Amino acid sequence: MINLIKELLPRSLFGRTAWVIASVSIAFQLFTLAVIVYFALVPLGRHATDDLAALMIHSAQSWRALPTDDRAAYAAHLHEQHRLAIRATPPATEDFVRYLPYFHFLEAALSSRTGETIRLGRAREGDTVWYWTSVPIRSNDGRMDRVTVGFPANRVAVQPSAALLIILLVGAVVTLATSARMAHWLIRPLERLAVATQHIGKGRRPMPLPETGPTELAMLAREFNRMGEQVEELLANRTTLLAGISHDLRSPLARIQLALGMLSEKPDADLLERVMRDVENMNQLIARCLEVGRDFSEQESVELNLCDLLQEVVREYAAGAEIRGRSGPDCPLRVKPLALKRILSNLIENAARYGDGQPIDIEYDIFTDVVEIRIMDRGPGIPESEREAVFQPFRRLDPSRSSRTGGSGLGLAIVHQIALSNGWTVTLDARPGGGTIARVRLPREIN
Repeated sequence: MINLIKELLPRSLFGRTAWVIASVSIAFQLFTLAVIVYFALVPLGRHATDDLAALMIHSAQSWRALPTDDRAAYAAHLHEQHRLAIRATPPATEDFVRYLPYFHFLEAALSSRTGETIRLGRAREGDTVWYWTSVPIRSNDGRMDRVTVGFPANRVAVQPSAALLIILLVGAVVTLATSARMAHWLIRPLERLAVATQHIGKGRRPMPLPETGPTELAMLAREFNRMGEQVEELLANRTTLLAGISHDLRSPLARIQLALGMLSEKPDADLLERVMRDVENMNQLIARCLEVGRDFSEQESVELNLCDLLQEVVREYAAGAEIRGRSGPDCPLRVKPLALKRILSNLIENAARYGDGQPIDIEYDIFTDVVEIRIMDRGPGIPESEREAVFQPFRRLDPSRSSRTGGSGLGLAIVHQIALSNGWTVTLDARPGGGTIARVRLPREIN
């Protein structure tokens, strides 16, 4: 049975959402109608039929007690005031199907008051349908007489069943239309998201999603748009990275090829030294590319102490530059250690290269949900217009492309890409008194 229900359920998210909303709404409508019928309509019907039964019996007794000459006037008065008819001779009636509970309640009330089973009969007189019953009346001499009392059908022209049916049908239609509209309103942003995801899967950046609607959907659209920008930037940087590597490898390869031709004719120690230097530069460039792949492939985050990690990074550079830092409070973090070490190492290396031989200062501050690490140098600084551009691959402030004067041009690009892939931020600011402050901000993810 459960499997059958699952098979009958709509397949789409829109269909299932609309089905659930409509089913719950209709079920609540049925419950509401049942409560109204049981606690309101049924008691009202019983009271109304009990009052009518009392009136019919009292009228029959009064009519029977009157003199024969006064009965016609009394019957006319009853018909005018209460829409009841009294006859001494019962008309020909037929049984009928009692769709309305009203007739069952009236027969029960009459039976309870007379002490015998009373049934209503139906007869048509002209265009009017009448309901008649024979009411037993005990005369003064103890004999049991019967008086026929009737009322027209329009006296009980209430149709609660039809009213409830109309309410249910209209409610069902309104519920279905509303649930379909609501489901479409909720699912439409997800449909746009699915289409945009297909574009990203094909390597194309989709149009930005509208950041409107409920808070959760607006947040989802905003994060997806940000992800699209990051993916586009990542792909652009990877393309630039490959193009730059190809360019930087082609130049030394051309020089090596030329030098080998010259060495075959006449050995030259200086020429051989330049060849070895070109090979070393190529090895360094390839090593950088391998480091990028290794750092991006790191999957697991581990819990560590930031103070210990900084000390480890400082020890690795103790022989290459003077690094100063104060020991701060313990700061447990859950991060990818290789990725964070690569960022810090590259920033320290950058500060050492352009710091004019001045000491490098490292410090960090712990905030409520963010930790900020600062690496500060006393170099010439970076112009404000270039502080974003230097994160692009092979972008150097030095216009030359020589690795001896401007580095490989990948250090800050690697830092930016690793931070981007981990949800961290890296910014460069001017340091008071001269130099640059490299800020690394990462969330405090602690189990």
